[in-house]
Amino acid sequence: MKTILKLLPLAGLVLLTSCSKQEQATPGDSTHATAAAVKSGDGLAIVRGVDTAAKSITLAHGDVPGIMDAMLMEYPVSNPAMLHTVAVGDSVSFTLQDRGDGNYVVTKISLIKKG
Repeated sequence: MKTILKLLPLAGLVLLTSCSKQEQATPGDSTHATAAAVKSGDGLAIVRGVDTAAKSITLAHGDVPGIMDAMLMEYPVSNPAMLHTVAVGDSVSFTLQDRGDGNYVVTKISLIKKG
């Protein structure tokens, strides 16, 4: 009986330790999967539209390797202030972030040549 009483605190410690490990992220944890899924790539484009109210830019761009094929598309921007640095017809380089589920965001725009 004394042996059982001596082992009881040890058993409690093992149980507590195993329970705390279960609270850590698992491979199927959607929060961690989403963070890992974010990709970004750089591309070249002609600005076809700037909508400051909608905080978006329309770009006719070439391939963005690993992200998207060449196309004309409107994208939200991560920082609306960057919309004031370009105008329709300008040639730009840009960074496009793929946040998953069709959520693409322009995170950087640099003027190459005024249109």
